[in-house]
Amino acid sequence: MAVKEFDEIVKRQQDGAIEEDRVDWERERDDWLARLDELYGIIEGLLSEYTSSGQISTKYKFIDLNEEDIGSYRARQMILRIGRQEVDLVPAGTRFIGFRGYVEVIGSAGKSNLVLANKDRHSTLPQVTIHIPTVGSKTRELIKIRNENQSDSELVASGGKIEWVWRILARPPARQLVELTNETFFQLIMEVTNG
Repeated sequence: MAVKEFDEIVKRQQDGAIEEDRVDWERERDDWLARLDELYGIIEGLLSEYTSSGQISTKYKFIDLNEEDIGSYRARQMILRIGRQEVDLVPAGTRFIGFRGYVEVIGSAGKSNLVLANKDRHSTLPQVTIHIPTVGSKTRELIKIRNENQSDSELVASGGKIEWVWRILARPPARQLVELTNETFFQLIMEVTNG
């Protein structure tokens, strides 16, 4: 029995390695860097009133990242200067379960995160749906739990197309994915700078 199970494990690993070989990691890296530039463009737009008046300044520096399969590469880090406060937007990479990209937002009072997530996804927690049967209904499934991390994989596997958008990853315990707007971004900046 152990030999048969071992054979199955070896076959699954080989099948997985063949799938991994089909991924164009250079293209994945370039797409991630383009999405990162897109994020910086969004933030520059949100802050344009403040940067044009000189109240906030932005600058960039390159940092080195190293990700499995992709290897080493350079990415831009955005630095916001607000008076004496500095906020760093540090890219962490593109290889995260459930996300297409991850950026840490670091200020003097803490840190938060921006993630490139499926547009239809609103939480990192499982989604719970409760079906309440009505009179005459034959509904037997009262509680259904769906893990949103699985839905992205299933969608890709079925040939579906995911629309990736930048979201703010709320702090625990909620772990909600919040739409990136001027109001939510300003709130994030105030949280990490204790503003």
